[in-house]
Amino acid sequence: MSYAEAQLREQAQRVTAGRRAVIRALAHLGGHPTAAQVETAVTELSPGVHRATVYRTLETLATLGVVTHVHMTHGTTAYHLAARTASRAHLHARCRLCGAVVDLPPDLLDDVRERVRAAGGFEVDPAHVALSGTCADCTRLD
Repeated sequence: MSYAEAQLREQAQRVTAGRRAVIRALAHLGGHPTAAQVETAVTELSPGVHRATVYRTLETLATLGVVTHVHMTHGTTAYHLAARTASRAHLHARCRLCGAVVDLPPDLLDDVRERVRAAGGFEVDPAHVALSGTCADCTRLD
């Protein structure tokens, strides 16, 4: 049983064929795939799982904390299995030129979060939005 499946069982959630297929696809793909990429992988790994099931399952697993979703640019959302420990959680940055996604330390924006909280009482959740910029490889091309 995978860690993600164990998380579901700890929350008294069912481990359905659709959930198992999405978890397997995310583990197989690695990185930060889009829902469409997860759907393609599920179709290859578990052909009987319907497309709508993949999308609903991604949302459900994100709500349950088994999957992390990150909003990229232009309305794209990327997914990955949630980290086993807080020390493995991370933030994201996406290169606006090549599309590369870079993992960043989870505490990188702690000072900003505190300043926003102090200034306006607003809680920032940077883990769900990717920072936009230029990666090191594209910067060298300039």
